Amino acid sequence: MRTIAAPGRWIWGLSGLVTAAALAIPGARLIATAGDPWPGSNPDQMMTRTVIVPQPVTRLDVQTYGTPVQVTAGPVRLVQVTETIAWDPQGGWPPAVTQSVSGGRLTLADPACNMNDQCGVSFAVTVPRGVAVTVATEGAPIAVSGAAGANLDSGGGPVRVAGTDGALNATTEGGPLEVDGLTGPLYADTGGGPLLARDVTAATATVISGGGQALVGFVAAPSTVMLSTDGGPGALAVPGGPYAVTADSDGGPQLVGIATNPAARRTITINTGGGPLQIEPATDGVPALPQVPGPTG
Repeated sequence: MRTIAAPGRWIWGLSGLVTAAALAIPGARLIATAGDPWPGSNPDQMMTRTVIVPQPVTRLDVQTYGTPVQVTAGPVRLVQVTETIAWDPQGGWPPAVTQSVSGGRLTLADPACNMNDQCGVSFAVTVPRGVAVTVATEGAPIAVSGAAGANLDSGGGPVRVAGTDGALNATTEGGPLEVDGLTGPLYADTGGGPLLARDVTAATATVISGGGQALVGFVAAPSTVMLSTDGGPGALAVPGGPYAVTADSDGGPQLVGIATNPAARRTITINTGGGPLQIEPATDGVPALPQVPGPTG
């Protein structure tokens, strides 16, 4: 596996994601605006193209090597893929892009850019509702909205997920994770990155932050929650109760403000490893994510 460039990598200058802008101008060529990545090279080294996938798609798999991915589900019948392709013109032709459909699974990738940090392909994909999504980027941002479940690995890049109607499995390896609306089970491991999840209706949630802060707000009472921060602040907002709570801050500030009962059917286990710990009730069906108190001097 090649070494991924630092977050300042040139193609990130396109993100925001630049592919979102490309949707408005399918097939157009773009001139780099983030500066010439290789001095003396031709600045006309990026292009976008948009493809409509005629086959029915129920699952989307995307793999990139340090370039962003954006997936949006909406009221469409066919999948639309916009690729922003960047390469060093001194190295030859634009990199080939893999795009195939088999058994309802659409696969997108830029294998030519593996082991080659002078090319990259970012994807902006619009899919019908009901499509499950798997994305791996090896260090670049991932944004997913409206998916029917998502399995995401950013390799250190930031991840934002909104309106997921299904399970979410997210690994960020140090990148931040933001979740806004989730109905299915949650499994998240940020590897030290901060996590913020709100409007969660998942029955089960496992959150591991590896030292980063983790704030999770539920709008429906979960059946099982496990949260571990390994030194970072940890906070939960949950409606209803009582809950059978096991809370261990390992000497850090601790506040449990919800109704508890060791015999309760719903369980919360939270361990912050020395970080501040707080569990507060969510009121009016909308969790106001609690502000975790810092250590007192």
